[in-house]
Amino acid sequence: MNLGRWISEERVDLELDAAFDAERPATHEAVVTHMARLLETSPDVVNASKLRTDLVLRERRAPSLPGQGVALPHVRTLQARRLVLAVAVSRAGLALGAPDGVPIRLVLALVGPPYDDKSYLQAYRSLGEKLQRPGWIAEVSGATARGEVVRALAAG
Repeated sequence: MNLGRWISEERVDLELDAAFDAERPATHEAVVTHMARLLETSPDVVNASKLRTDLVLRERRAPSLPGQGVALPHVRTLQARRLVLAVAVSRAGLALGAPDGVPIRLVLALVGPPYDDKSYLQAYRSLGEKLQRPGWIAEVSGATARGEVVRALAAG
């Protein structure tokens, strides 16, 4: 599936580490909030504040940390008119408490409307397949240009 249609370069952050410092540490909730801000740049987001709340509350209930240095915050919300993706890369790796203990280097955020189950599940499945593809995580987390990330998501 071509996930490139749900992301634009504005929603790719190749400098996630720069968003955090001693005064604002990189907690799971802070990273999810950062991702919500990237998602909010989409014209398909209706209410940015409510989207942020929905995403944070969903991740509080069950953090989406599948392992291998990846975080996958996601939520179905009426605040999204259609699927929207955002990606952030941490060069240093963030200790967010993943079950496998591997620092998070790649964050893929997905939001979609609750009435579009088919597209949401297809996108989620496609992300899962890409994450299992040998070398894909390293390719995306090693990207030096936003366009490389968009192309990696668009590739079949």
